[in-house]
Amino acid sequence: MRKKTIAMLACAALVGGLSLAHAADVEKGKKLFEDPSLGGGTTGKSCATCHEDGVGLGKDLFERDHYMIMGQDKKTIEDVVNICIKVPLGGTPIDPKGSDMQDLVAYMRTLVEGK
Repeated sequence: MRKKTIAMLACAALVGGLSLAHAADVEKGKKLFEDPSLGGGTTGKSCATCHEDGVGLGKDLFERDHYMIMGQDKKTIEDVVNICIKVPLGGTPIDPKGSDMQDLVAYMRTLVEGK
């Protein structure tokens, strides 16, 4: 009976479009932050190129309700990250709800909280 219940819950989650929670991995986020191939980057730059040790991220980064970046108004930090991946890194935006984004944002949070 227990296996059947677990299987039914898993199917319901998949059909309902729910995802199982991902525990963000700060160490993986740090690697992504320093990786010039993030999003298939083509310029040789990484997030750390412009934001080494969190420079320029701003202490209020996770408190804002919108962001101005490269002349564009964005609503979420994930949108900001993807603009940076697309323009300075020359890559393709990553899934804003995916584990890589969650890990990257978790690492960025440690940089901001250290200020």
